[in-house]
Amino acid sequence: MRTGLNKEKIIRVAAEMADEKGAADVTFKELAERLGIKSPSLYKHFIGGLDELNKELMLYGWRLMDGEITKAVIGKAKDDAVIALCYAYRKFVSEHKGLYEVMQWYNMYESEEHQQASAGAVDVMYRALASYELTEEQKVHTVRLIRSFLQGFSTIEVNVGKDYPVPLTDSFDFALKTMLNGIANIQNIVQ
Repeated sequence: MRTGLNKEKIIRVAAEMADEKGAADVTFKELAERLGIKSPSLYKHFIGGLDELNKELMLYGWRLMDGEITKAVIGKAKDDAVIALCYAYRKFVSEHKGLYEVMQWYNMYESEEHQQASAGAVDVMYRALASYELTEEQKVHTVRLIRSFLQGFSTIEVNVGKDYPVPLTDSFDFALKTMLNGIANIQNIVQ
């Protein structure tokens, strides 16, 4: 085993590779080459092989995103907090397309670990809504709305990525403003 090589470093390098070439194209062979080791050595850190590496990448990605969106909303309230959160999420995805892919689709919704890993990001969304006068039920609906918007838009942007006929940024801004108008008028929505 190469000196200084640990599981955390391997995960970081695998995340970089996923961002460069796509999550599906990260193999133990290429990862080992990048690390300057032989691929069987990776099994010392990931007994479960590529599946275990993908799980660890998913957990790593959610922790990284949680930190980024948390930093973005600190000291902000209401619309400013939601806007900062949404832009930080979008920036994270644009910088970590491969890692985001693993975060979204690795055992999505089947794993307790996935739910726990994404809980930090969801908690930031709840905190961003704290200054609004919403009932607990309305907060749940609103967090689901924000998550749906961000995951849906990110999926379109990562996989389609075309600005034709309208720039994607314009669509993002339009959708975000529409969502904020909805949050502001939530009391008028018939339950």
